[in-house]
Parts: sequence; C-alpha cells; structure tokens
Amino acid sequence: MSNGFDHLKLCKADAEMLDRLVDVGFELDQLEYLTPEDKQRATSILKMFGFLDAYPVEDASDSLIDATLVRIDQYESQRTARMQIHTPELETTKRGFRIRMPDLITVAAMILVTVSVFTMISNSTRNQSLTNQCASNMAMVGRGLVNYALDHNGETPTESAPAVASLFGGLAPERTNAQLLAKKGYCDHNHLNCPGHSGESSGFSYQTQPAAMWDAIRNQGKLFIIMSDQNPILKQLLANQKYDQLTPSPAHGSLGQNHLRDDGSINSVAAPIFKGDLIWVLDAQNKGIDIFLTH
Repeated sequence: MSNGFDHLKLCKADAEMLDRLVDVGFELDQLEYLTPEDKQRATSILKMFGFLDAYPVEDASDSLIDATLVRIDQYESQRTARMQIHTPELETTKRGFRIRMPDLITVAAMILVTVSVFTMISNSTRNQSLTNQCASNMAMVGRGLVNYALDHNGETPTESAPAVASLFGGLAPERTNAQLLAKKGYCDHNHLNCPGHSGESSGFSYQTQPAAMWDAIRNQGKLFIIMSDQNPILKQLLANQKYDQLTPSPAHGSLGQNHLRDDGSINSVAAPIFKGDLIWVLDAQNKGIDIFLTH
C-alpha cells in the first residue's frame, strides 16, 4: 500500500541541494561550483520556500496564548515548591509562638540520632587510642624483660603467686615480676598499666607457671614471656564460679586484648587464644607450656 504523501518526497538531487542551501543560510550567491542545472534547481527550491513565507496564517488567539502562559506558570510554581525546604509551622498563642508537638518530637528524634552517632564514633576513636597506648606500654615492658634477661644470664624476674595456688593443686606458682623491672629501672611504673583499666595498679596479666616449668624454659634458652590485658575471669576461677573462657578483656571494649608474645611481637586479637591455647584458663591444650595469665 502506497503512502498518500509519496508525491511530496524530494528526489535525491533536490535533497542534496536543499542541504547545501541550509548550510549557506539560503543565500544563493554563497553556493560555489554550481552548474546551470544546479543553479536552476536551487532557484526553484527557493521559490517554493517563498510560497511558504507568503502563505496566509492566522495569528494565535488570545485564549491560546493565555492558556499556554498559565501552564508555564503552573509548572514553574510546582518546581519551586519541590525545591523548598519547609520549616515547622508556628502556632500563635497569647504568650507568643510555640512549635507544634509533632514537630518538636521530630526535632528531638533527630538530635538523639545525631548524639548517638557521635557517641559511637567518639567511643570507637577512644578505644582505638587506648589500644595503641596499651600496646606502647606493653612494648616497653617487653623491652625491659629482654634487657633484664641479658643482664642476668638469661633469667627473667619472677615472684611467687600464692593467691592462685588453688589453681595449681595448692602449690604456689611463679609469675613474671614486672614490678621488679620498674624498680630496677628497666621500664617506668606507668608502663605497667593499660589506660583501659582506669589506672588500676595491676593493668596487665602475666605468664604464670609452676617453678619447674620456668626452669625448663630457662634451660631451653628461650625467652618465653607472654603478657596481655587483664584476665577478665580470674575472680570467677578462684571462686569456682561459672565463667566464659572466651570472654575478652574489658580494657578495649569490643577490640579484644593486646598480647606480648614470645617472639617480641605485639598483637591485638579479638579471641583470648594463642596457638590454639585458651590463655585465661589451664586447659592443657599445649603439650609444652599451658599458657595461663594472671595478675
């Protein structure tokens, strides 16, 4: 089926000439390299456009113009309204103005959310700062232990720990004596505390072993010293109460605890486990040394 307007289509030559006229702004004298046939074709096209210019057209009615302007105004008003930030309306009273209760609740909720977020960020930053300071203090104690051992033929300072003897079959074990390090100048007294323990005198827990085990460690010639943040379940162990052996030290919130390991490294770990050994309890998981930290 043929289109009823097929007879109005331009031929290829007319279409090309129309494009050239458009490029020069319909100025015939601006066209270059015209053959007599091309010039005649261009003149005919310009005459056709002249007929269009002379075609009588009625002016738009005032009602159409007014309707169009109203539509434009409505669109502009809607766009302006969408871009506005509405503030709570004020109710007028004899004493002045007051904010409506729903608006007051909304403002209060926004303030609470802001305070909560700020508190969370502040606590996280504080805990991380305490963890870093704790690790720094622990490193100084570790350096003091190494220097003490170098000055004392490989021996490390220990002291009897009768307070935890009940956990060793009634025999008092020996525990690393960090106080002696500070007393002899191998570290400062403030290095013995973790800032997360709120200034308690025994800020860290230290490796605690039977005397014979310490002798075995020294005979091996290996400096096996471990200290960490405070053992959080030691009181429950001594009182024979229920406890969770995976309880993290409270010093650093949810960040876990710092460890000073036998290779001199300091690590912050979430779980109180070292090489598969639970460090808060005597669990006999390590065939060599059953790591146990007390204070």
